Amino acid sequence: MLKESHFDPPWWLKNRHLQTFWAPLAPKLPLPKLTRQRLELSDGDFIDMDWVNPERDAPTVVLLHGLEGDIDSPYLRRMLFQIQQRRWRGVLVYWRGCSEEMNRLDKTYHSGRSEDLDEVIDEIHKSQSPEKLFVAGYSLGANVLLKWLGENEESARIDAGCAVSTPFNLSICADSIDQGFSKIYKFYLLNSMKKRIVNKFTPERLLELLNMSPRDVMAINSFREFDNRVTSFLNEFEDAEDYYRTASSIYYLGSIKKPALVIHAADDPFMSPEIIPRDDQLPDNLELLISEHGGHVGFVSAPTSKGVSFYLEQTILNYFDRFL
Repeated sequence: MLKESHFDPPWWLKNRHLQTFWAPLAPKLPLPKLTRQRLELSDGDFIDMDWVNPERDAPTVVLLHGLEGDIDSPYLRRMLFQIQQRRWRGVLVYWRGCSEEMNRLDKTYHSGRSEDLDEVIDEIHKSQSPEKLFVAGYSLGANVLLKWLGENEESARIDAGCAVSTPFNLSICADSIDQGFSKIYKFYLLNSMKKRIVNKFTPERLLELLNMSPRDVMAINSFREFDNRVTSFLNEFEDAEDYYRTASSIYYLGSIKKPALVIHAADDPFMSPEIIPRDDQLPDNLELLISEHGGHVGFVSAPTSKGVSFYLEQTILNYFDRFL
C-alpha cells in the first residue's frame, strides 16, 4: 500500500544530485569490529559475509549492497554503526566477487541472483538461529530482496524486509541512467564493472567466453550493451532483455507475502518516476514510501557532527522494531 513519506530535506539539500552525492562525500563513520565468514555455495562458488556482534543473541539484520558496493559504501557503514549502537546483530553480505577475493566461477553477481540470498538466509538460520531476522537491501540489493520475497511467498524465512531505491524495472533504468546529468553515474559504475570483468578473466578466457578482448570490454558504452554482451552470456540469459524481464522485481511484487517496506525518491537520478509501482500492484503487506526528494540512497535530512543525518537508517530500524 502507498503511504505518506515524512522525509523533507532542508531547502538547500532538495536537489537530487546533492542528495545522491552528499553522503559519499561526507566523513566516514568508524567501522565496528567485524568478523569475516565465508559461505560455500551449492554451485561451488562462495560468498563472503562480515558480521557485527556475531556472538549476541539479538535481532539480526542482513544488509545487501548495491551495484559495485562494498564496506566503504556510506549507507552500509552508517547502518552497521546504528546496528552496533542498538547492540543488535548484523551481517553485510558481499555479492560474488565484491569482497577482496574474486569469485571462482565465471558467473557474476547481478540484479536477479536471488538464489544466493536464499543460501545466505538458510545458512544464518542454521548457524545463528535468530529469533528475529530482517533484511535491508539497497538499489541492486533491494531488487534482489523483493524478487526473492516474491519467489518464496509465505516460505521466505525472514520477519520483515526493507528495500531502498529499488530499480523495479531494469530495462527502463538501463535507459534512464544514460540520459542527461545521470550519465556521470553511468560512467562511474560502468567503468568499475568493466574493470572487474577485465581483472577477472585472462584475455584468452575473455575471448573464449565472450568473443571479446579487454579493449572491447572497456569500449562498452552503456548498461544495456554491457548486459547484452557480458551479463547475459556469463549468467545464462538469452540477451539483455531476457535478463531484465527475468530479474526485474516489478514482476514479483504481487506475490510478496511477508511484511516489507519500500523507501523510494521520485527524483532518483538513476531511474525515471515511471518505474514506481502503482498502488494496485502492491499487496497490503508491502508499504511504499515515496518522497518527492531524496536522490539515490540519499535521504539526507541535514548535516550533523557525523556528517549526515540518520533518517534512512532510523526509518528502516524503526520499521523492524514493529516486529519485535
